[in-house]
Formats: sequence, C-alpha cells, structure tokens
Amino acid sequence: MQPLRSAVASAVVMTACAIALAPTAAQADEGPAGKGDMSFSVIDAKSAIPRTGTFQLRDLARYGVEQKAVNRLAEGRTSGAADTAEKAAPAASAAPAAPAAPDPAYSIVGEWKDKDGWDTTMRQGKWPGGDYGFGLTKVDQKHNLSLAAVKATTKYPRPTGGKKQQGGTSYIYVTDVLHVKCSGWWIFRTCRVVDVKAVDAVVNFRTLRDNKPFGVVTAYCENTPGRCPDWVRQAINI
Repeated sequence: MQPLRSAVASAVVMTACAIALAPTAAQADEGPAGKGDMSFSVIDAKSAIPRTGTFQLRDLARYGVEQKAVNRLAEGRTSGAADTAEKAAPAASAAPAAPAAPDPAYSIVGEWKDKDGWDTTMRQGKWPGGDYGFGLTKVDQKHNLSLAAVKATTKYPRPTGGKKQQGGTSYIYVTDVLHVKCSGWWIFRTCRVVDVKAVDAVVNFRTLRDNKPFGVVTAYCENTPGRCPDWVRQAINI
C-alpha cells in the first residue's frame, strides 16, 4: 500500500503545481497589447504632422489629433469611429426631409457647423454620371468619400488658405489626409507618412425654399481622377 500512497501523493503535488503555474484563460489569450506594424490615415488638422522623417505615435496628440483617436491607434484599432457609425446606421443621423422640397434629392442627410460656425448641410443629392449631380450620392458614388469625411474637411481645413470663396455663395475647403505606417509598440511606435491626399469640398451657402443652405455640391481628392483611395475616407479622426 505504501508505494500506492506515494504515487497518489506525487500525482496530487504535480497537479497542484501545474495549476499554480498555468496561466489563466485571460492570460493565455492576451498577447502583447498594442504591438506590431500598422497603417492608418489621419486628417492633419494643424498641417503640423511631419511629411518627411519619422515621429512617434504619441506625438499625434501634439499635432492636433484628439487623444481618444491616438488611444485607439495605440490599442491597434485603425478605423475611423464616425465612418464606422455612419455605415452601421446611416439613417440615425439623417435629418427629416425639407417639407417644401418634393424632390428626394434635396432631403437633408446631415447638418453641422463649419470651422467658422456657419450652418452647413449635406443633401441626399444625385449623380446621373459624369460631372453632373451634387450631394452625398455624388460624393459617395463618384468620389468614394463619406458624409463624415466631408464634415471633417469643413471643420478642419488647412490653417492657411483652407477655406476660400470660390465665387458668389460658393466656398471651397481644403484639408490634407495622410496615410501613415508605424512599427513598434503602443504609443512609442515609430511612424512615417507614406502618402498624402488633399481633399476638396465645395459648399454653396445660398438659401433654398426650406430656409436651409443648398449645402455640399461635391467633394473629391485633388489630382485623383474618379474615386479617392479607401484610406482617405477611413481617417481615424473623422
């Protein structure tokens, strides 16, 4: 019986040690947080992010990127929150159609203030092809930009020359979206800009019968025929 008792005792001790040393399920699944290569796009709100050389991910906060966006990047999340929400529930942010505008193309799908506090609108719009059309339908289908991207362009244009009168009641806004690649760990990742796209948004402020401005005529990437790259509309801070 003595050998049997010794074997049982040894098995119990070995099992207890294994349990003590084994990681919990959460520990086993948990990799190094915020580690590895990543790429993302960001609106350069202050035109301050270095276009050459490198910078650390944490430096984005000094360059005008909201801290919550920097935190998302540090955790490895690279999609823009606004664009994701817009795709998930486009009707949630839509304003009611103007009662005096029977054409559904003139229904308002977004209202906000531009950088100077001016009332700005996005209408549903239409795009029959070519250079014709206006509003969200043209912006999305022809130029691959979102309501969130256009809104950010009017809120955060270039500090110098980013908003100027195009003629009459029309204004053009210009902002830069940067495509960035980083490697390393957490907020200490080393980053560099690999591409830049200037986004233009044209807004007409003449008042229509619903007492709202006509709003966004179009938005597009400069020197880019047709559609903007996907990374432009997915900027982390829109």
